[in-house]
Amino acid sequence: MAGIYDSSRIQFNKITESYHNYVALYKLFNNGSDYGATPFAVFYWRMTYHVKYGDGELMTRGF
Repeated sequence: MAGIYDSSRIQFNKITESYHNYVALYKLFNNGSDYGATPFAVFYWRMTYHVKYGDGELMTRGF
């Protein structure tokens, strides 16, 4: 059972790192402000559930 948790934790760490990189880039383009950035909960949902089970074309159409 620990093997499953370890794998999930690694994925979570990767998503967290990606989110921090996203916020840093967002702030770079918005004069240091993170106002309006996607909240972590939405980012996490998109990186896990939506990427696996969502309609891939939906992302390219802009909703």
